[in-house]
Amino acid sequence: MALADEIRALRDRVLVDLNAAHDYYTDSTTAWDIVDDVVAAGRTFSVRNVTTGTVTTQADLRSKAPGYVAEQLSEATFQQFLSIFESFFFDLLRLWLLAYPQNLIGKKVDFKAVLDAPDKDAITLLVVNRELNEILYDRPAGWFAYLEDRAKLGCPTTDEIERIAEAKASRDLLVHNRGVVTKTYEAKAGKLARYQAGQRLDIPEPYHRDTWELLRKVIADIANAAIAKFP
Repeated sequence: MALADEIRALRDRVLVDLNAAHDYYTDSTTAWDIVDDVVAAGRTFSVRNVTTGTVTTQADLRSKAPGYVAEQLSEATFQQFLSIFESFFFDLLRLWLLAYPQNLIGKKVDFKAVLDAPDKDAITLLVVNRELNEILYDRPAGWFAYLEDRAKLGCPTTDEIERIAEAKASRDLLVHNRGVVTKTYEAKAGKLARYQAGQRLDIPEPYHRDTWELLRKVIADIANAAIAKFP
């Protein structure tokens, strides 16, 4: 498959995944609204979690719903948005480096890896994956600088990169520090930091939606710019 076609297929698949993640958020929010309506109408029930032993009545469930939506649901889908974006970015970069391996001239390979590889393509993939693994631990500004240096796509904008950096820093806090802000977050988020060290960040609905829209736009812009290199 031609590189442009591979990038187009990647773009389309990732945008479908991003839509599905937001649909899950919206559908789940709607389901909780329905639960609230059912309880408000006088329906009574109780459910027992056979794993934890917790018994929840209709009143308990109604009181839990706002927190479930504002915290667990929002945070989980927000993390999914960032995960989808990161997978797209590195899959795109992998496609590009495999198509233009001369970008990796000078990289060293252990001779045993050469002997164990079945062919030249396997060696190239090994070097590309090792390169991507090193880039992964850089900050988003470094990711985009690397992509621009290799592909000259001219996007995203500085503002978009900074917003993605803040979103990734927020995601990292949720994953690694239960959402409690650290100085590291402040440094990664820069002037766009939404909280100070010691505070507990949240993912309000407007920020949740704006992040989804930002990632969707950047994915489309990067992919389309790359495809346009092959008229």
